[in-house]
Amino acid sequence: MNDDIKHAIHYHEETKHSELGLQMSRHYLDWDDRPRPFKVYQELSSIPLPQDFPIPTADALTCIRSVHPFLPESPLDIRGLAQFLFFSAGITREMKYDSGTYYMRAASATGALYPIELYVISKEFEGLPAGVYHFCPGNFSLVELRSGDYRSKLAEMAGGNPNILSSAVTLAFTSFAWRNAWKYGDRSYRHWFWDSGVIASNLLAVAISAGVEPALVTGFLDAGVNNLLRLEQRSEAAVVLAPLGSSLVKGPEVSDFRPDPEPLPVLDIPRIIPISKRETEHPEIWKLHDASSLPSAKEVAQWLSSSKNKFTNVASEDLSQERMQDKRQDLDSLSDVILLRGSTRRFSRSPISKNHLSTILFSSTRGVPLDVLAKGESLVDIYLIASAVEGLAPGHYFYNRHAKSLEQLDAMNELASRNESGYLCLGQPLFSDASAVLFMMTDIDAILKTLGNRGYRVCQFEAGVVAGKIYLSSYAQGLGASGSARPWSLRIYFLR
Repeated sequence: MNDDIKHAIHYHEETKHSELGLQMSRHYLDWDDRPRPFKVYQELSSIPLPQDFPIPTADALTCIRSVHPFLPESPLDIRGLAQFLFFSAGITREMKYDSGTYYMRAASATGALYPIELYVISKEFEGLPAGVYHFCPGNFSLVELRSGDYRSKLAEMAGGNPNILSSAVTLAFTSFAWRNAWKYGDRSYRHWFWDSGVIASNLLAVAISAGVEPALVTGFLDAGVNNLLRLEQRSEAAVVLAPLGSSLVKGPEVSDFRPDPEPLPVLDIPRIIPISKRETEHPEIWKLHDASSLPSAKEVAQWLSSSKNKFTNVASEDLSQERMQDKRQDLDSLSDVILLRGSTRRFSRSPISKNHLSTILFSSTRGVPLDVLAKGESLVDIYLIASAVEGLAPGHYFYNRHAKSLEQLDAMNELASRNESGYLCLGQPLFSDASAVLFMMTDIDAILKTLGNRGYRVCQFEAGVVAGKIYLSSYAQGLGASGSARPWSLRIYFLR
């Protein structure tokens, strides 16, 4: 079914924004039914995580742009795990209003609804028995879902993935469908991957700071992973796997891997506190999710092997380009940048420097360690509208990440560029005020032909990771940034 790409094409076309569609929409928000921000198990006890976890003190921009760690790796313990969880998805501040308390997280999320949950699949290490756990940011704790070492079983579900086999711990990202669909409806399936990608950008940077080799796994047996995590069908589903610390624990090579003959123990779905009084199912979400799922280990392996060396972006040499210079702006620590981060709600109209823009573009496009991509490959291109960038004429540009240069596609005056930026973002003044607007684009036809419906997940996820790096790179230089889940069918980030 993954090869029948009409499902992804249909979903993409049907969930695009249009002026007429927004004007005729009957969707409204039932604030009395706003989803709860945390998944809470009714009958399972929690294990408090330590509060004295290490702080990622390495230079933020170096961590954001690096693909591999540059510091020696040390054994992972429960304090190190707590560091990864807090700086990826922990609560960084609380905001109290008459309508209730909002819990802001280390990574942004569409509509501040935080649909992404994190799970831990680990070997036994200091302070934590081997098992499968759910992370609750509300009380900063873990809830045990399965006892024992399930890393080999998880690796089997991912086609014998060597990083999972040799890692001390793997984090599983899932999405609670209703938590985001409450506001965004069918379109929210895109947000599963944007929001998990932004969290992953934090996780990657923290791993680099800790000297831990990170990886991101998108090819896996969907039903098997969901069962391992004891997820309720048609409510929550796995999005991506992130093995950590693979160089510390030596495991078998894929060619030597032998599946565990023992079946996964069948356990009931644990009861949770309902996240809403009423939930509305969105069939279009689950149609595409089912159509992009991989039902067998054989199909996982075939899907992964079909993708390698198919997406290398070759730099063009005959383009008229504005060369971008990458100059370091400061040396803020990664922890300071993550704790400072928050979506900007008002931009000044003063310009940013070309060096600031250059650093953001360079730092966010050095690569994402995805299983489906070879080194140097990417599914995402960045285009931008510059309105107020010192040394850069207003207009449309394409960023060539290989040459680290900008190709000007069209010129216009500042007023026209600001008006166009605002128009493309549904007339929101915030985006007209931005100095530059970055668009993440992809060749969806080529991706679907190679990766099938699951390619739709992967390109959205990679765009989310890049967006998260843009966020962090902006704040590392003292700039503001914000994102929109509501452009005319484009994923956009805004500077200053």
